[in-house]
Amino acid sequence: MVDEPESSSASIAAPTEPTRLGVTFYLPFVLFSFAANSLITRHVVSDQLFDAGLLSGVRFLAGAAALVVICIVRRERVVIGRPNLRPALWLGVYAVSISYGYRHIGAAAGTFVFYASVLLTLITHDLSTGAPVPLRRGLGAALSLAGIVVLTFGSIGTVTALGVGLLAATGLAWGLYTAAGRTGADPRVATTGHFLVLAAALVVPTALGAVAGLHTSAAGLAWATTMGAGTTALAYVAWYACQRSMSATTAGSVQLVIPVLTAAGAVVFLGEELSMTLLIAAALVGAGMWFGNPSPSWRR
Repeated sequence: MVDEPESSSASIAAPTEPTRLGVTFYLPFVLFSFAANSLITRHVVSDQLFDAGLLSGVRFLAGAAALVVICIVRRERVVIGRPNLRPALWLGVYAVSISYGYRHIGAAAGTFVFYASVLLTLITHDLSTGAPVPLRRGLGAALSLAGIVVLTFGSIGTVTALGVGLLAATGLAWGLYTAAGRTGADPRVATTGHFLVLAAALVVPTALGAVAGLHTSAAGLAWATTMGAGTTALAYVAWYACQRSMSATTAGSVQLVIPVLTAAGAVVFLGEELSMTLLIAAALVGAGMWFGNPSPSWRR
C-alpha cells in the first residue's frame, strides 16, 4: 500500500542490517545484474528494437510495478515523501543518459566510462563528508581511472565524445544515487519510493511517446520489461542493502568489476571487438580495484 507521509520518512519500516553472508550473496547478483543492464540497453538501442526514451520509461515503470507487488504481498507500508525526491531525480538522469548514451558508445567502452565516473563521484562523496580515504585506495582508484583514459583516447570504433560524455553523466547520477542508499531507511521500502516517484514523472512522457509512434517492437518491450522488473528493481534493492556494509569509496571500487564483466559479455553476446586497447583498460581497472581493496573486510 502506498501512503503520503504526515511528516517525513520517520514511519518507514526499520531497516534490516544485512549479515556478511547476506552481502556475499547479494553482491554477485548485483554485479552481474548491472553488467546485464548495460548489455541489454546497448543491444536494444543499437539494434533499434526500442526508442531510447521509451526504453527508460518502460524499464522503470515495470520496476516500480514489480516493487509495489512485492510490498503488497509482504503487506509493507511504503511512505513517499521528500527523502525520495532527490534519489528519484538522480535515477531519472541515470535512466535517460544511459539509454541515449549507448547509442553513441559500445557496451564495453561505455561501461568503463560509467563506473570510473561512479568511483570518482563516491570518492568525492567520502571526502566531502569527512570519511577517511586511505592512500592505497586513492592510488587504486587513480590506477583504475588511468584505464578509462586509455580507453577514451584509444582507437576504438565504438567510442565517440558524445557517448563518453553521456556515460560520464550516467556514472555521476548513479554515484549520487548510490550514496543516497547510505541512509537509515529500509532498502526495499526506500527503493520502492524512489521508483514510484520516478514512475509518476515518466508515465505521461512514456504514454505520449508510445502514442506518437516512437519506434517499438515486441522484442524491445520484452527486454525493457524484463530488465525493469528483474535486473533493475531487485538488483537496486540488493545494492542499497549492501551499502550498509561498505564505505562509499569501497562501493565505487567494487563496482569496477562490472566493466570487465560487461566487456566480456559484449564480445561474446554482441560481437564487439576484443582490442588490445580494451584489454589494457581492463587490466588497469582490475589492478586498481585489487590494489585499492587489499582487505577482505567490507567496511574500511
